[in-house]
Amino acid sequence: MTSLTDLFQFLDQPNPSVRHLALQNLVGHTPKNSAQRNIFIPSSFAGISSNGGGLLPNKRKEGQESDEVKIKAIKDLATLCKDQAAIAHDALSALINLSDTLAVARHLVDHEFLVWLVSYTANTTSPLSPLTSMLLSNLTSHPSLISSLTNLTIPLVPLPKSKHYPPYFLPASASSSSTTHPDYRDPAYLLPNAEVEQSDEIEIDAIRALVQAFEDGASEGVKEGKQEAKRKGECHFLASVFANISMAPSTRPLLLTPRPPFPSPSTAEPSEDDEPLLSKIVVYTEHPDTIRRGGALGCIKNCAMDRGSMGWLLASEHDRVRLPSDPSRRVKGVDVLPYVLAPLMGPEEYDIEDMEKLPPTLQFLPPEKEREKDTVLRMMGIEILLLLSTTFTGREALRNRGAYFVVRELHKNESDQQIIDSIERLVNLLQRDEGNDTKDDHVSELVKDHKTVSMEQGDDLDVVEV
Repeated sequence: MTSLTDLFQFLDQPNPSVRHLALQNLVGHTPKNSAQRNIFIPSSFAGISSNGGGLLPNKRKEGQESDEVKIKAIKDLATLCKDQAAIAHDALSALINLSDTLAVARHLVDHEFLVWLVSYTANTTSPLSPLTSMLLSNLTSHPSLISSLTNLTIPLVPLPKSKHYPPYFLPASASSSSTTHPDYRDPAYLLPNAEVEQSDEIEIDAIRALVQAFEDGASEGVKEGKQEAKRKGECHFLASVFANISMAPSTRPLLLTPRPPFPSPSTAEPSEDDEPLLSKIVVYTEHPDTIRRGGALGCIKNCAMDRGSMGWLLASEHDRVRLPSDPSRRVKGVDVLPYVLAPLMGPEEYDIEDMEKLPPTLQFLPPEKEREKDTVLRMMGIEILLLLSTTFTGREALRNRGAYFVVRELHKNESDQQIIDSIERLVNLLQRDEGNDTKDDHVSELVKDHKTVSMEQGDDLDVVEV
């Protein structure tokens, strides 16, 4: 053990070969099942700074020096994430493995490192963004650390006339493993690029930058690494970040508050076309990647736990929802139902009368349509429908849009007993008679069809290891 901790002193050496060799000999001891993993883990009351401190400064003389060595090693690993690609890869892998422990994770949420971590992840030329997405996922798996990310802003330089995608650059993303936007000029060295109308830095919400990276990560050619693709790295694990954020009532509004198109600042003049970030996430419930699908369903489930979110979740893009913080303003709905029902559907055919009740995107599905294979995700879909059924508004929406016919066919093909039991509970809710007492639990925030302007009235996700 002593020989391993001696390697810590080489993590900040000027010679990159020395740094990498030390790191290569340490990273194998970071996984959870490693016998010597404790050499990296500070005590739970170790101070955030590397100069001691903590909750009981007078009673922790013994072990204080050891904690300081461990904290410095963690900080050195964070610094190495900006190093050459091979070194940064190993440093990120080590931090991903260690950050399942709060005693380590709390030392990684200082402002400077988080600004870099988000900026690097959002930067389109960052080849290690899948790993930084995993690290962000682990950090947000600790409820006490979520606010460090949700309150964060990062610098962005608009390049509105650029011929390259994206029309902006994130200067805080600087790293040896990524490249600078071809049209960006650092004003510290060169005059701003007038051709692309490069303007001054603005601050942008970190969560919006991550949602944009998540959206770009699913675009054409990214998985294959094509040169013309919008970015490097698919960033699937950002889905877990959003699911973690949506678990807490205090941070859930970040996904539900309507925002202007990225990268317009949040201070831009409100528009009826502004969309909540959730609407950009829910579309991936049938994506080929399990993590992305699970995160999208997790966001919907967490938001469905909040009665105040029911209007957003049920309204379509043709409807408008009253904004609780400003009742005079009406914004687009998210319309989650098609995205929840689609994974539960297989190749079965429906009677024409039944099919006409389904959302248009779910009618006339091809015979090769496959039902969600993951038992956990199928259960999550049923749980979302149960949560939506806790109000009369939700039950009526499910009845009117064919949810019963979907779960009826699922019930015929389901082998998991827990899912079968949950389907039967849902059917009982949908098929029961509604009395005056049950009709009272409606949601009044929904405003039907904005064109006619009618005024009718969870479990934590697992941390990642590499």
